[in-house]
Amino acid sequence: MSAALIVQNKGGGHGELGFQLAKNLSSNPKITSITILQDSACKDSKEPFCSYATDIPNVRVVKANLADESMTAADMQTLLGGGEAFEYVWDNASKGAEGTAGKAIIDSAKNWNSKLLTYVSSAGIYKPNGVFPMPETTPVKDSAGQVLYEKYAIENGLPFVSFRPQYIYGEKSNKWDYIDWYFDRLVRGQPLPIPGDGSQKVSLTNSEDVASLLASVLNDEAAAVKQTFFNCGTDQLVSYDEVAAMCAE
Repeated sequence: MSAALIVQNKGGGHGELGFQLAKNLSSNPKITSITILQDSACKDSKEPFCSYATDIPNVRVVKANLADESMTAADMQTLLGGGEAFEYVWDNASKGAEGTAGKAIIDSAKNWNSKLLTYVSSAGIYKPNGVFPMPETTPVKDSAGQVLYEKYAIENGLPFVSFRPQYIYGEKSNKWDYIDWYFDRLVRGQPLPIPGDGSQKVSLTNSEDVASLLASVLNDEAAAVKQTFFNCGTDQLVSYDEVAAMCAE
């Protein structure tokens, strides 16, 4: 039996990922139970949280204040149940190892001897150096919370994988406005103000695709840990002008 824990944030650009990941893992034969540790600051009436009961009814949801920087691994164990342990942990909430429950999550994964700790980081940690698209070897901001999280997990000897997504959209995401903005103006016959000359390239990634990437670590755990860092997007870049044209079509 392999238990999965998904630590889920209150919303934002990554807000739909925990939900889509839980749906994906529900059909994975490697996983026998799924628990979502949900930030209690979420709004239950908003997506994707209002769809938990109908779309992922067999997933246990436990709420916690994930902004509590005083939380320890012992506190987390109490929240989840004294005898609970999780072979696989996905952290889709922490912005760092300090100032949030991030350290407690890493420490808990170590206590559980988890087979994998998979972290949802951000491509925003990169320091552009003229190479574009940016590979995983691009220098990162050493002071970024996500970088410090990655460092702490690795220093603790955990089997660790980190994904770095950017510009996620999805049916239940509160950042769906990325695309809605175009359609809203198009159907009203309004012009589309585009920043700059419109040639800037962007990578737009669907939340279900990102979730499938997060779940793919189960396909070859050793290979995932060996590489450790993965950009989470597509090589099919489009310009702002091309996004506008696709929406118009």
